[in-house]
This record gives sequence, C-alpha cells and structure tokens, in this order.
Amino acid sequence: MARKFLELVNRTMSLESQERARVKTQKLLAEMALDELRAALSLTQEHLAETLGIRQASVSKIIRGQNMYISTLDKVIKAMGGDLELYVALPNGKIKLSLEQFRAVANNPTAKRIGERKKRRGAVRLGTADA
Repeated sequence: MARKFLELVNRTMSLESQERARVKTQKLLAEMALDELRAALSLTQEHLAETLGIRQASVSKIIRGQNMYISTLDKVIKAMGGDLELYVALPNGKIKLSLEQFRAVANNPTAKRIGERKKRRGAVRLGTADA
C-alpha cells in the first residue's frame, strides 16, 4: 500500500536533516538559470522572440548567456513579466545597484554610438586598436 511521502520523511529523517533539506530546497528555488525561469513561467523561446522583436535563435544565444549586456537581460526579464534587480554582496551587506544607467544607454542609440567611439579612441591611444 502506498504511503504519503511526508510519512516516509518523518520516519526516516531527523528533524535537523529535514530542516537542512528544506533550506536547501528554498535556496534552489530562489536561484534559477534564465532558461529554467523561462520554462517555469511556461514561456517558449519563440514567444520571447516575438515579445522582444528578435529571432528565436537570438533568444537562444541570450539564454545560454553568451556575452549578455545587462540592458539585454533587463529586456528579457521584462518580456517575462518581471523586473531585473541587481545586488552586490559585500562583507557588510547587500547593495542594490541602480540599472538606470544601463537602461538609458539601451534606450538611446546616440549614447551607444558615443560610447563606442570613446572606446575606439581609447583603444587607439593605448595602441590596442586592430590594424
């Protein structure tokens, strides 16, 4: 006869083991890879591509994490119905980073071009520009 899982746990695991398992489970549920989040929200790559106005292949590259910009991650999370928050863990606590600087550049093509020109000029001055 089948028994309830909880009965099995109570019979075979100490209270300390049960607490460790509960904490580990909550930690795993609190941290998800981007693709796991997409699947947990029952969203397809095709749906995200349509929402973002890009191709499905581009969504696949983004989700695999190939050199993603923070602004791109912000857009993907918004397409999933969420808001991106970025925290830095320091020895004395967590600090929430403002993402406005990344959003401003992502939404302003002129700022992107200016930033790219500054990078190229800096690389030339340092002698690192490709010949």
